[in-house]
Amino acid sequence: MRDQQQTKDRGPRVISISSGKGGVGKTFFSVHLAARAANRGLKTLVLDSDFGLANVDVMLGLVATGSIYDVLHGTRSIDEVIVATRYGFDVIPGGSSLSELAHLSAAQQLLILENLNKLIADYDVVILDNAAGIGDNVLYFSSLTEEPVIVMTPEPTSLTDAYALIKVLHQQRHVKRFGVVVNKAPASGALLAFKRIRSVVDNYLQAYCSFLGSVDYRQDIPQLIQKQALLSEFVSASGDADVFDKVLDQYEGAGTRELLPYWRRELLCMDESS
Repeated sequence: MRDQQQTKDRGPRVISISSGKGGVGKTFFSVHLAARAANRGLKTLVLDSDFGLANVDVMLGLVATGSIYDVLHGTRSIDEVIVATRYGFDVIPGGSSLSELAHLSAAQQLLILENLNKLIADYDVVILDNAAGIGDNVLYFSSLTEEPVIVMTPEPTSLTDAYALIKVLHQQRHVKRFGVVVNKAPASGALLAFKRIRSVVDNYLQAYCSFLGSVDYRQDIPQLIQKQALLSEFVSASGDADVFDKVLDQYEGAGTRELLPYWRRELLCMDESS
């Protein structure tokens, strides 16, 4: 009830999830976060914004009859491409094997944003599952929120690429705060990995990183992905859902009634301060 009252007062909390490197478990984290939110009674939507290489629908075993591609080409409305999952949350498929979606124009990015804004008032939580890397689509959708979530692993390559993404978002899109989730690591190793990236960020950027938690490596995860299923203990109230609850609680007060590109938010801040 408290979560839903927050939504009515401030609008839905929007959580943008990105990674510097592919293969770190970003989409795995996104769908479990969505399932956990739905289990808490929150109406939840996932936008698969890894356009052109989207795989949320595949991971969940969904039969999608449309995608964001159809919305961009005017053949379907955004409501018509929403797919309900058996876990209680909705998905907007991003389209797969469509190379043109990997390089959206500014007008296409804005069209997706305008369509998304038509929907968000109907939800308590909106999760953006972005592509990996530092491409323009990643930067655009990652910077729709003031504190994107960066998923990484303790591997040196993942640390390096996560820092690269944070650096580019900070320098080019003026993002100042980041939440960090360390995947495939025990708690002690995850905290050490976080301290390493925070140290670099503190030394070289005027940005702040907060540690949201970690997900330990489990040998049964590859088998679950093959079965297109989720880990029930990450979803249920009685299970090991600490990191997912922490992320949901961290962004509880970050509701918004309209998603804005970073430059429009900055103009609004300038107008308010003048």
